[in-house]
Amino acid sequence: MSEKVKNKSLGTYNILDSDNLKKSISTIIESNINYNTYLTPKGLKELRQKIIEVMTKYWCFHPNPEETIITSCSQQSINLVFDSILKNNDTILIEQPTYYGTLDILKNKSFNKIGINLSKEGFNLKELEEKIIKYNPKLIYVVPTFHNPTGYSWSKKSRVGFLKLINKYNILVIEDDPYHLINFTNKKYPTLYELNKGKNIIYLGTFSKYISPSINVGYIFANNSIISKLYQYKKSYDLCTSAFNQYVILDYLNNYNLEETISKRIPKYQECLTKSLINLKEQYRKEIISITEPKGGLFYLIKFKSKIDESIFDNGNNYYLVNNHENETRINICSYFDE
Repeated sequence: MSEKVKNKSLGTYNILDSDNLKKSISTIIESNINYNTYLTPKGLKELRQKIIEVMTKYWCFHPNPEETIITSCSQQSINLVFDSILKNNDTILIEQPTYYGTLDILKNKSFNKIGINLSKEGFNLKELEEKIIKYNPKLIYVVPTFHNPTGYSWSKKSRVGFLKLINKYNILVIEDDPYHLINFTNKKYPTLYELNKGKNIIYLGTFSKYISPSINVGYIFANNSIISKLYQYKKSYDLCTSAFNQYVILDYLNNYNLEETISKRIPKYQECLTKSLINLKEQYRKEIISITEPKGGLFYLIKFKSKIDESIFDNGNNYYLVNNHENETRINICSYFDE
């Protein structure tokens, strides 16, 4: 493979609302906020309330602000959940492929990690139930909407069937949902958290893909007993998420229409995706086996006939528990075209 373009797997987000973000930062810098104190580990209450107002605008179910905790990005959220819920030798089911950051965390955990293959519609529910019965997992990790690294989004039927199984066996699920608003279709994809009225679902959200990856603010919705556990671990992690970052996000959400801003970006994201696919196919036409079709989000997965060039692409083993995927890689839709 030639070295025409580098780092095509990386997390590039080049269509952010920089102007309004700078305004929010300036507003907070010039405000009379008391910087000589810590916030609660749960996070700024006004921000928790605003997140619920903004992110659950079209949900039929709304969390309580007391069932919400602010984190320093999704990576911390995942760590918090793993450390507070799982013990050594507990079993976790993990979709395959999956977000590489989750696998990085799991490398250093003494859990029993079991993979389950993901299709563009979701899991094979028969296979899922067989693995639930065989391994008795304590937790399942999924990215059901605009999945990283494939761009897949589960069908409504798959979501309902999945929830029937996890309710039947009373299993906790981490629903990692960082891309929900970056939707290339006219369909709405209800969250598992919404569909199940919060039962058995630990919902992870973040503003890194919507507002800025440099201002790390994430959040978790879960029932009170889980939030209480997360609270205790959060205190030992960093005591509280950056007050400055929380106030910046709050100001942005209060003064700018996040959904409208993202919806205006969607045509540009789709243009990026189209250019990415055209250029990739032109450059590697004879070497490509398959490309996933993203319905939203920022990534898709490509499989080549031979091992990928790691000076250009991430090794596909980063997205799997089993290391036999050297001919696969994730592509970021914003990074593989000539501007």
